[in-house]
Amino acid sequence: MKNIALILLLFPCAYASAQFVIEKKELPDTAYTIPMFNASYAYQWSAAEMHDRFGPNSNVGASITVKTKKGWYYGIKGNFLWGARVNDPKVLRNILISDGYSVIDNQGRLTHVYLGQRGSSFFALGGKMFNVLAPNKNSGILTYAGFGMLQHKISIKFEDDVASLTDEHKKGYDRFSVGPAANAFVGYLFLSKNRMINFFGGFDYTIGWTKSLRKFNYDTQEVDTDRHTNILYGIRAGWIIRLNRRQAQEFYYN
Repeated sequence: MKNIALILLLFPCAYASAQFVIEKKELPDTAYTIPMFNASYAYQWSAAEMHDRFGPNSNVGASITVKTKKGWYYGIKGNFLWGARVNDPKVLRNILISDGYSVIDNQGRLTHVYLGQRGSSFFALGGKMFNVLAPNKNSGILTYAGFGMLQHKISIKFEDDVASLTDEHKKGYDRFSVGPAANAFVGYLFLSKNRMINFFGGFDYTIGWTKSLRKFNYDTQEVDTDRHTNILYGIRAGWIIRLNRRQAQEFYYN
């Protein structure tokens, strides 16, 4: 009987201890330093001298960034861009056949040529997240600027072998250009408290000052030594993988 009485006496204490462990509550909403891996997509339009050469393009990017406790934001990012429209379709004017956008291959047959845009960019960036219009301390309006480089060229594709468009001959037509560039972004950053939903989106703007690396343009029979202003702008959206450890949770009985 003494053992039974002892068990009955200890049971409420054991139950309270179990509740203490099982019931939990998240720590108060707090700003943390959060490193992140970001993957994003942007649809962009061209302006300035870039518009003379290319139409709209798609842009995929990846970045490693850090948001500090005080909202400072910094990191590096790289982008690959491609497009299907070249606004100067006569770039191959001296080898094109009059009836269609075709050239003669090594077998004497007509082969269609496809022109497009290829390019990339890289930036070191820094900015600030403002904790406004946000459901927690780690989200808000994000703005940053970066400096780096931009490169682009005309992609020339065809199916058969064409002696006038070997890899070396393409260099006389592709307008491969490289130069310094600046990038700016204004948008919204959301980092959920449960770490499951993390994303950003906003307006992305790039301006570059590129120069041709080719010695001679075959179609114009000229050397291009000018520096060209290239502008790209569009909407960028991305998904975020947080790289920080999960914050500890406080366990207690309520």
